[in-house]
Amino acid sequence: MKYRMLNILATAVSAVVLSAMTAGAQEIVSAGVSKDTILIGDHVEWTSRIKLPGGMSVRIDPMSDYVVPGVELLGDFTVDTVDSGRDFSTVRTHALITSFDSGSYVLPPLVVYVCRDGEAVDTLRLPEIPLEVTTVPIDTATYRIYDIRPQFRYPVTFAEVAPWVAGGIVLAAIIVAVFRLAARRRKNRPMFGKPAPQDPPHIVALRDLDRIRGEKLWQSGNQKQYYTEVTDTLRVYMEKRFGIKTIERTSGEILTDLSTKDVQPSDYEAVKELFGTADLVKFAKYTASEQENENAVPVAVRFVNDTFMQELESSAGKSKEEGGKEDE
Repeated sequence: MKYRMLNILATAVSAVVLSAMTAGAQEIVSAGVSKDTILIGDHVEWTSRIKLPGGMSVRIDPMSDYVVPGVELLGDFTVDTVDSGRDFSTVRTHALITSFDSGSYVLPPLVVYVCRDGEAVDTLRLPEIPLEVTTVPIDTATYRIYDIRPQFRYPVTFAEVAPWVAGGIVLAAIIVAVFRLAARRRKNRPMFGKPAPQDPPHIVALRDLDRIRGEKLWQSGNQKQYYTEVTDTLRVYMEKRFGIKTIERTSGEILTDLSTKDVQPSDYEAVKELFGTADLVKFAKYTASEQENENAVPVAVRFVNDTFMQELESSAGKSKEEGGKEDE
């Protein structure tokens, strides 16, 4: 029963459409393209106008991207109502097409479904449309083939170079700062500001020897540490006072270099005996006597004071000689 009613309705609608066409109310007002001749790659609008009874609409049959081989559809068809009356309305369908191959084409007939309440009640086939696609003619008489142009290089601007220059300067400054900080750290100098004035070698040595005396290491059974600290203090002093290399050298090598310096024989022999006792304690498990332990720091102190006084006397003698020469 339902299908019979739909058939009756479709027949009635078709009759209304046909009657409208016979009455002079043309259903297809126009169908064509905005330009029948285009250049390769140009866009052209494929349009149609349809006059419909009131309450009806149209739907275009979807097609692939290629309308015909060589002609491409650039978008779906759009349906717009351009005139709406009581009994009839005029709708316009349009879509863009293009072609990249020259030649003569025939656009196929558009299939239009006439719908009421979303259901198709009739089908219309619009007429075929001719389309001519041309290309730009080439003047073969004056045509000349040129070689491929070489790659063009734009001149480098300051704005392009400036960030690299600034980055290089910043990187160089960072590298210099790192090296300077590392050098100051190796020399135990402060990272920033002027380095604090260093105490003279004899002041540093006497201060360290006084600290060792106060620690009372040998009294608590730490003879090895006691003699190591005493001799290490003398090693540092000798290197700064006499310029003797003491790092990773034996006591014999140090004493050989010391014998060539301006040192009183008694001080030299005392230091030689101290280094000998220290080597026995550190390497031969020798246990020094109480007298040897008590004399270690005083011997070192006397050596530092005597050599410092010799330096002062030598400096004073040089000053007198220079003063006498100036008076002459």
